[in-house]
Amino acid sequence: MDAGFVVSWKELLVVGIIVLAVYIAEMLLLMGSGKSLGQRFGRRAENKELAEIKARLARLEARLGPLPTENDDSADSIVEIASTPYSRAFNLAKQGVDVTQVAASCGISRAEAELIVAMQNKHLQ
Repeated sequence: MDAGFVVSWKELLVVGIIVLAVYIAEMLLLMGSGKSLGQRFGRRAENKELAEIKARLARLEARLGPLPTENDDSADSIVEIASTPYSRAFNLAKQGVDVTQVAASCGISRAEAELIVAMQNKHLQ
């Protein structure tokens, strides 16, 4: 029985130690960079999702047009179009009419008139 290739236990032990040393060195390098392999793949997935969300937001903004800003009166015009008594209440509040008079002349509750006047006062500031 002629064995052409014989491996002793000492050689197996040396190979095992080398493989273990390479594995430990790789783990130390990954830990030293502060990111594990799972985190790297997770970060790529998050970046891809973020890019998809940004693209979707851009498409929505293109469909809706510019949104009203704080100094833009188009926010008031949206409320005015929505309901006639409330639009009148907003107009009276812009003119500085008292809460009681706003409620009485528009046919809304005092609480609603207080809210509208407060919103208008905050808008003017």
